[in-house]
Amino acid sequence: MIPTLTIGDKVLLALLVCLVAGSFLAVGSFAIEGNTVLVQVDGRTVHKASLLENRIFPVSGAEGALTIEIREGRVAVTEAKCPNHVCIRTGWRSRGGDIIVCVPNKVVVRILAADKAGVRAITG
Repeated sequence: MIPTLTIGDKVLLALLVCLVAGSFLAVGSFAIEGNTVLVQVDGRTVHKASLLENRIFPVSGAEGALTIEIREGRVAVTEAKCPNHVCIRTGWRSRGGDIIVCVPNKVVVRILAADKAGVRAITG
């Protein structure tokens, strides 16, 4: 015997779908702006740049070079000498806390969150 959905089941399912979709939209609307790009190779900081300044610069990693581009408030790895190019496929990032990682090259590109005066933590 195959159970069928009642009207109450369908309403409950629709409500659940709306709540899940709404939570994804709400989380996206609280994105933290970033303003600084920090590039680290094997744990050492090698570049610190503003997201507001368009520039392209090379970084030497453990397995070879890669190219990082900052344009229009976003950052991306545009070229890399690594086997899988996961860092390139990560694409453009612009929000505080976003990271791009090239594991073979031991390179981490991190966007630091904009400093909000007086705000140290958000609790709920």
